[in-house]
Amino acid sequence: MRARLEKLHDQHATQRRARGRNHVFSVSLVGYTNDGKSTLFNAVTKARSYAADQLFATLDTTSRRIYLGEAGNVVISDTVGFIRELPHQLVAAFRATLEETVHADLLLHVVDGASPARMEQIEQVNLVLQEIGADHIPQIMLWNKIDAAGLEPGIERDEYDKIQRVFISAQTGSGLDLLREAVAERAKEYAASLEDTKFVASDDVSV
Repeated sequence: MRARLEKLHDQHATQRRARGRNHVFSVSLVGYTNDGKSTLFNAVTKARSYAADQLFATLDTTSRRIYLGEAGNVVISDTVGFIRELPHQLVAAFRATLEETVHADLLLHVVDGASPARMEQIEQVNLVLQEIGADHIPQIMLWNKIDAAGLEPGIERDEYDKIQRVFISAQTGSGLDLLREAVAERAKEYAASLEDTKFVASDDVSV
């Protein structure tokens, strides 16, 4: 298992370097275990990642490239589900999959909107993100399972007009068009920031 995880670590490092050279926007799904991340990953990417109602159904990171129109290509990664007080040994064991989270440009924090314990689960996920050094990465909250919670698909923005939360159902596909719009909006903002950086750098050189 250690040898396999080391191989995954090397493969992911190579993939990240390639994405970095091409400035591909990187997105990671994070959330409490059994919140529907793998079902969502399959629905968005048309992949067949293993999805099951059990702890650690996803042990490896699965990454797929998707095309979002004017926003271009985006790489989205599914990750292991977090649990309360994730042991340090498991954090170390899942280093290969958690590193995709640490190096992401955007985190899609999937929440089971029908769970009565959802607020505690959100808190636990944020604690794990802090532990692995990913708490500084921008997040969009995905309120999943709205069909079970009796909610409607929609987008919620903060006072700065930034998308804060998207209401979806990975199972039925409701709201997935809004999710794609949200990721595309963030990807275009990322591309614009790269252009600004290039402009500033070229201006410094000319001076």
